[in-house]
Amino acid sequence: MQGGKSRGNGRVSGRGIYGRGRTAVMPDKRGYHDPCEGIAVNAEHKWKRGKVYMADKFDLVVIGAGPGGYEAAIEGVQKGMKVALVENRELGGTCLNRGCIPTKTIIHTAELYHELQSGPSIGLRADQAAVDMAMVQQRKQEVINQLRAGIAALMKTNKIAVYSGTGTIVDRCHVSVRSESGEPVLLETDHILIATGSVPACPPIPGADLPGVVTSDGLLDKQDMFGHLIIIGGGVIGMEFASIYSSLGHPVTVIEALDRILPGMDKEIAQNLKMILKKRGTDIHTGARVEEILRAGDGRGLACRFVEKDKAWEVTADGILIATGRRAYTG
Repeated sequence: MQGGKSRGNGRVSGRGIYGRGRTAVMPDKRGYHDPCEGIAVNAEHKWKRGKVYMADKFDLVVIGAGPGGYEAAIEGVQKGMKVALVENRELGGTCLNRGCIPTKTIIHTAELYHELQSGPSIGLRADQAAVDMAMVQQRKQEVINQLRAGIAALMKTNKIAVYSGTGTIVDRCHVSVRSESGEPVLLETDHILIATGSVPACPPIPGADLPGVVTSDGLLDKQDMFGHLIIIGGGVIGMEFASIYSSLGHPVTVIEALDRILPGMDKEIAQNLKMILKKRGTDIHTGARVEEILRAGDGRGLACRFVEKDKAWEVTADGILIATGRRAYTG
């Protein structure tokens, strides 16, 4: 290190850009005097064999490579900053890998199939039309891979160092990155941006851990479909899956705690969607409170007990989706 700046003589590896031969040996319990002087770190953070590899000095380290993270990283480069991006899963975050893109890809297939079913009324016949979920999943993954590769190319074009692993803020000037294999890396930086996104939020419903109860993450990767699906939550995520299943001819039951579906959107939109789904056979319960999830009496499915307008209900299905929103991911 010269004048607090790295000479940049690093080598590129699968874990990022490592400075040549530079390591920080951890001191005794007293620690270093200032965590932002050179490569100093607190003594409490001890690593395998007492060493931690030091990478180049950055102006900005972004933790999280979703739309908020990778776009901020590009913005930082455009403002003349040297930027590192840390991600413990895939580039693109929830939107690309487990949210907007995969759901819209599947919805496209579902809507085309639904239109085919009404083809005879306009003189269009498509006998024995069927949905191959394995092929739908394959196409979904191809779309994801293509867009993910585009993000990777953007990172390379903008000379953003991408580190694969879990980022942990050690102090105000250091972020450690620990991958599943290999030595941890310590990144020195002037600024840290947290853009770790969100994960599905699951309320404490008794029986929510039973097999067959899934979140949107699990349902998106399912290679086959539940015969009958119960959806707990009538927000945008729940209604997307209700649209998919009903378009493909599967019965759906939606249970929403508030007085209408899509409570965060215009009332007219919610009413219109409710009418469309009901025409497709979807059963919608609003102002309902879920009490518990349990095994169905025949042992071959799941039952959901809930209360709607002081009346107790029990609905059975093959699977249950919990789509009650998302919460911040904090690791």
